[in-house]
Amino acid sequence: MRSFDLARALASALVGGGSGARAVVGAVAVTAVAATGGCGGGSTPADAAADGFDRSAMLAHQASHVLLPIQEAFAARAAELPAALDAHCAELDAGAPGPARDAARAAWGRAVDAWQAADALLIGPAAADMKTLRERIYAWPLLSPCGLDRDTATSWQNPGGYDPATRLPNVRSLTSIEYLLYATATAHTCATLPPGWDLLGPDLPRARCRLARRLAGDVAAQAAALHDAWRAEGGDFVGALARAGQAGSPYPTAHAAINELSDGMFYVDAMVKDMKLAEAAGLAVNACGSVEAPCLREVELERSDRAAFAIRANLGALRLAFTGATPAADGPGFDDFLRALGQGELADRMTASLDGAITAAGALPDSYVTALTTDRDGDGDVDTADYPEIVAAHAAVKRLTDDMKSQFLTVLALELPDDVAADND
Repeated sequence: MRSFDLARALASALVGGGSGARAVVGAVAVTAVAATGGCGGGSTPADAAADGFDRSAMLAHQASHVLLPIQEAFAARAAELPAALDAHCAELDAGAPGPARDAARAAWGRAVDAWQAADALLIGPAAADMKTLRERIYAWPLLSPCGLDRDTATSWQNPGGYDPATRLPNVRSLTSIEYLLYATATAHTCATLPPGWDLLGPDLPRARCRLARRLAGDVAAQAAALHDAWRAEGGDFVGALARAGQAGSPYPTAHAAINELSDGMFYVDAMVKDMKLAEAAGLAVNACGSVEAPCLREVELERSDRAAFAIRANLGALRLAFTGATPAADGPGFDDFLRALGQGELADRMTASLDGAITAAGALPDSYVTALTTDRDGDGDVDTADYPEIVAAHAAVKRLTDDMKSQFLTVLALELPDDVAADND
């Protein structure tokens, strides 16, 4: 609802990936800014009522010290992944998987963890056009194992005929790389035999590695282009956000930009609370059609068993934005905005709830899958000692999101995102 022309234009330039996208990103930004110059009829629209809080200072801090470093960190981690996969593939070519496979998985894990921070605060180019660029980088929950099995066979037989840029998100992105890095079964997952599958034989691990490498190169290119779109020396989305309400920014007011940042923060409600915790643990209706029974189909990063790490990264990033306190700088956050409006008690309560959720996420078992599947007495019910920790984490996150969907929005005069339920579920 509040996607702006600059973000759209940048995303359109970026989704193709590669060096060409990075080369045009600056020109696209200039064009987009010019196209939005008439926003508000040629004058700066009125912002929210005067209340003594400097929204522009908050945006400048969030843009430069919270959001830009997250993009930079992800680009750096994504850039490490192709070389790690090169080493893994070379090891397979020489014989059998060994340390290089573990190193490739670790590099992939670092890239995913870095993206989880960006996903939790999605705003700008990666959020535009129905999150098109986001899904090229990390498509979860979209994944087609059969599609990847087909691509594994066809790309092995005809490497020159395979182009990641032409593929749908469900066979592309870090999500697909996880499947390829952790798959061990020799059987395909399709209803009918994929063309060329029967010719793979013992070359299947090598074929999967080669495809993962191609996808890693694509993700790295997308990540670098996204980072360039944010940098002041590139597309300067960091400046567009900081200058919201001023001439040349796609945001008509600073308050509108804060509202879009708030929209991104609601990832914690729809994705962390509902999908990653409630639906996976069977605390809500899920893709398995069950309640009070875990559903592994809902578990993020099930093959690598990194769901708990993802939740921790999501909540850690949310705290950076809410408080404005980062390891490098402490500046205005949403808690300061609340205090400026005389709602110090609400700010304290939400900060405490967020810290409680972070503590609860830290107590989650590293093996999320084990916690959801252990049945020690054989009665068909999950009875691992760790399962209650998942239930507790859900309750802790819900305490935060209940306030987010009610007093937080009301006090700050912000709108509820279209894709978030209004009730305190």
